[in-house]
Amino acid sequence: MRSKLFGYTLLVVVVITLLQGILSYEAYKNVYIDENKRWLVAKINEVEKYIWSFDIEKLKEIYDKGYFRVTIVSGNGIVLYDSEADVKKMENHLRRPEIANANKVFGKVEFSIRKSKTLGHYFLYAAKKVKINDTEIFIRVSVLLDKVDSILKKVLFNTLKFAIICTFLGIALALGISSVLYQPLKGLISLISEGLEKFSIHDVRSTKDLRWLSLSFSRIYQLLEEKINESNVLRKRLTSLLDSLDIGIIFFDVNKRILMFNRGAENILETNLKVGFSLLECVRVYELFEFLFQQDINEREIEVSIHNKSKFLKVSKKKITYEDDKEGVLFILSDVTFLKKLERIRSDFVANVSHELKTPLTSIKGFVETLKDGAIDDKDIAIKFLNIVEVEVERLVRLINDLLYLSEIENVAMPILEEKVVIEEVMTESIELLKIKAEKKNIQLDVKVQEGLEMNIYRDWLKQIFINLIDNAIVYNKENGKVWVTVEKSDSIVVIKVKDTGIGIPEREIERVFERFYRVDKGRSRKLGGTGLGLSIVKHIVELYGGKVWVESQEGIGSEFTVTIPIGKKADLHQ
Repeated sequence: MRSKLFGYTLLVVVVITLLQGILSYEAYKNVYIDENKRWLVAKINEVEKYIWSFDIEKLKEIYDKGYFRVTIVSGNGIVLYDSEADVKKMENHLRRPEIANANKVFGKVEFSIRKSKTLGHYFLYAAKKVKINDTEIFIRVSVLLDKVDSILKKVLFNTLKFAIICTFLGIALALGISSVLYQPLKGLISLISEGLEKFSIHDVRSTKDLRWLSLSFSRIYQLLEEKINESNVLRKRLTSLLDSLDIGIIFFDVNKRILMFNRGAENILETNLKVGFSLLECVRVYELFEFLFQQDINEREIEVSIHNKSKFLKVSKKKITYEDDKEGVLFILSDVTFLKKLERIRSDFVANVSHELKTPLTSIKGFVETLKDGAIDDKDIAIKFLNIVEVEVERLVRLINDLLYLSEIENVAMPILEEKVVIEEVMTESIELLKIKAEKKNIQLDVKVQEGLEMNIYRDWLKQIFINLIDNAIVYNKENGKVWVTVEKSDSIVVIKVKDTGIGIPEREIERVFERFYRVDKGRSRKLGGTGLGLSIVKHIVELYGGKVWVESQEGIGSEFTVTIPIGKKADLHQ
């Protein structure tokens, strides 16, 4: 492993050194030739000036056998002058590369590097076509490349010396790098070997070198990817399981910051929880935050206000140890607001039933005792007391009948005989029963039922809806008042509206008028013979058919009750 690291490092150093040497040589060569080209251009211009000033023949005195060669060629290629050779022995130069190229563009200097056919040496040529005294000639200046080669050889020699020095330095560097890299790689190989054994990977069989490292990393990466996918699947399953629970679950770390939560907790607290945040940063419920830090209490019921709505929460907590023996807190939340409401309704129901039964029974008992004490001998007083007892008994009968009727609706288990009912017929029967009561208070009944309107419903229940709503509109109306009753079809829904000019309902009481035994004016209701169960009965019947009932009222002006029932909906006996 170490020898391979040394060999690879040395190879890289040698290759880089050779490339640097070659590039340096080429760079020096190009720089030197470019310098010579600029120098030759200057000499061409110099020769051109001499020819203008003197003559071609005078050039022999100036440039003959100089350190550079000057050649003058006529427009048709005949050599007129050459500082190094006998012009008589020289052939036509029109096809020489530098002359041929210069002949294409007047006044432009063209270059070529080639071996001279006349002298047998390599020259760097520069040629230019000029016009002197109306005669076109070529001025060619060249320099012997042997001098350039000698200089470049020195450059090459120095470059090779530098490359050799770099090679020795590279060997030392390779030894150092291989030593420095080998120890960490040795530790890494040992660590990976342990990992392969731990994960029972036996399919990576080769010499423990860089290739082995590469194969091992690839195999471990595949394994880690599989483990991560398995972990993601398990996490999704756990998240789905927790989110399916109706209770809220929040797990806090040792610093009381959220580590984990489910959707149920967000629904109960009506907020978006965030991992890494404290509970108070997510929702301003100080009672929960205080309970989180209490050491001696692990379970309690708390009444809190969330978005101005009162809620009852049952909260429990438990300490749980997680990673590295850290101790967190598991928070379990349950919304028991509905259960609390049911408990209150049950308590009110028991109290109301007890009170409603106790009042007439106490009255009956009192009159019976009075009669037994001698009042029975006075016929007028006896008849008066017996009439009062009869009224109280009738009140008890109505109360018990309404309770039984409500219980029958709530707990019905047998199939209900639903039939196609003509609504106008049921309405007529109901009005006949209530007509006398309306006439006693001189109340006008304005009834409008859509002609031919029918629906599938238990006939007695529909009649009970009409009687209870219209009876209330009469009982709680003013003398000489009016009651409007309309029944019509809207799409696939029957809409029943009962409006009166009565005493109305205070706005704060509207939400509770459908509760059992609830009365807006308790004294007046009892005096008028009401049991407080009529609207509760209406609500239960309507909801059995998937309908809705609500009231709009203004105190002192009147109320309007609205009932909507789907025409084709059958009673849901299990809701």
